[in-house]
Amino acid sequence: MKPTTLMAVLVVLIVVAGLVGFLAGQMSVPPGGVVTTTQTVAQTTTKTVTQTVTSYVTTSPTPTTTPGFIGTIKIGALLPLNLPIGQMMLNAIKMAVDEINAEGGVLGYKVEVVTYDTEWTGDKANAGYKYLAEQGVKVVVGVFGSHEALAIMDLLQLYEVPVIASGAVSDAIDSMVLQNYDAYKYWFRAYVNATSQAAATWDLLAYLSRRFGWTKLAWIYEDLPWVIPHALYGQNRSVQEGVSIVYTKGVPTDVGSFTDIFAQAIASGAQYITWQFSGTEDYVFARDYSLGQVPLLAVGGGTFAMLDAFYNQTFGAAEGLICISWGFPIPITDKTMSFYNKYKSAYGTEPIFTTWYAYDSVHIWAEAVRKAGSFDVNAVINALETNVFVGAAGVYEFTKSHTSVLAPNRIYPIYFQWQGGKRVVVWPFRVVETGTKLLLPEIVNGTRVWRAIPWP
Repeated sequence: MKPTTLMAVLVVLIVVAGLVGFLAGQMSVPPGGVVTTTQTVAQTTTKTVTQTVTSYVTTSPTPTTTPGFIGTIKIGALLPLNLPIGQMMLNAIKMAVDEINAEGGVLGYKVEVVTYDTEWTGDKANAGYKYLAEQGVKVVVGVFGSHEALAIMDLLQLYEVPVIASGAVSDAIDSMVLQNYDAYKYWFRAYVNATSQAAATWDLLAYLSRRFGWTKLAWIYEDLPWVIPHALYGQNRSVQEGVSIVYTKGVPTDVGSFTDIFAQAIASGAQYITWQFSGTEDYVFARDYSLGQVPLLAVGGGTFAMLDAFYNQTFGAAEGLICISWGFPIPITDKTMSFYNKYKSAYGTEPIFTTWYAYDSVHIWAEAVRKAGSFDVNAVINALETNVFVGAAGVYEFTKSHTSVLAPNRIYPIYFQWQGGKRVVVWPFRVVETGTKLLLPEIVNGTRVWRAIPWP
């Protein structure tokens, strides 16, 4: 068989097997989740944890009476329900509501979910927020896309229904809150913004640079707007860390090969690689990383590469890749494993990254209401601004721009390396197990091998 024919066959085998396997066991997310971003960096603040109020007073309108409860209140779920990721987020939202109701509800009221499908469009998101507000919901959760979030921002002051989003990473939203607090104070993000995503990746890249003396980096990324803050942040952070970005390459979501790209990265003198994808590029990247025996450690992120089925879907080609994961089955908090096991048991699939934050968003709102002792919107906003909340994905504290603080003891990603089919956590060090090894690629007699070194 000719080399070109063999390559074509491997392309089909890995990509098709990966996608079929993922659809069967995981439910896929759409390729190329596009968000528009700017270079604004949100400000952060330090707050003090306050104690939960033990006696509550409600200002809720008289609701429908429910057996065992004072009445019923509604929350809204504004989601792209036409996409698998929207359905997964809704599963988590409903799971959180069931848990809250099993514990007596919120201030004695049973919580009910009202849903609206944004169909992944700004227009539908705008109409959906209006609809949910007019249904009398106390909060809107689950907003996923930045284009959806930006489409509802100017409605917030009109309807005064708080939003706790699980995505929508655009830094432009942070700027709006900072510049016009009275209009946009109703917005909160139980996740980080795009600049914080970039900062987390650079924390690890900077450590690797210091540890191994690497000063030349290749950056391979998905050529979509959501990556812009990563580029802007990386330009500045690389200078601070003494790292030169010697090769950059943007690829389309339907990229067919990384062979030439890897060759160019190696020729540039790069000593390691960082990569960011949101679509199916992960499969092609892993395939060519293995076939090409690329001797550079690759550190980055992709929607599919973080999931437990990815190694088998790539027939082991993922070996050695270091991947980001927002939410991971290790005891990040005392709530992490309970949620993970419950979700996987119920749906037969791992909770994908924003699923963790959708679940936590509902609990954050419920706890804020309890701390406020009221459903009054300003009291709830004050509770959100001044308290720290422990969730399944980490610990939440909101900045002045109402996004989650990025820090190892707050919301922070887990980085793992694929080793023999297992996801071995390698960063941050506070959650790395004793005896962990890091695999480094080397060329020995013309063949790439993985050398295990003690870590950290």
